[in-house]
Amino acid sequence: MVAQLELNKERLSKYKSLAVAFSYPEGSFFDFFPEASGEKVGLIREYDRLFRAKDIWLYGTEYMSEHEFQRSNYLSDISGFYKAFGLEVNSERPDALNAELEFMHYLIFKESKAPTQEKAEICLEAQKKFFTEHLSPAAKAIAQKIIATTENPFYKNAASELIDFLSQEEELFNTK
Repeated sequence: MVAQLELNKERLSKYKSLAVAFSYPEGSFFDFFPEASGEKVGLIREYDRLFRAKDIWLYGTEYMSEHEFQRSNYLSDISGFYKAFGLEVNSERPDALNAELEFMHYLIFKESKAPTQEKAEICLEAQKKFFTEHLSPAAKAIAQKIIATTENPFYKNAASELIDFLSQEEELFNTK
């Protein structure tokens, strides 16, 4: 039990860190990554080049769907996960990488605070299903594209950390 609590604490921290790493580098971004504050202008420039010039989409369904109908189904399913847990997305799309990472953070938090074992298991099953069906395949594709596209150490390292963490989560959920 203690080992599970410690693992969830580490997972919470990692999901939060990755969610912030793939958000726009301003404000609280530098509170979370103070060591990068001296690179603010370069990080903003690289973020704009990578993600706003549309070289790389930070939206999972762009990598998972073959046509508009499939994209709509994925977006609807993702929104359904959020609504089932009483959440609404603050980003422009529910499939935004940072929103999906934040959602996993939230599910782990809900699991750790669940009043009953049954409710904790519901949260754990939601983590596994959301991770397997949405987050993992999309995040891997995004991270691989980032690694292939940038030389910026912050984004290259964040993408590598994301891939490594996804592998750890796959092992945890036994989905490899």
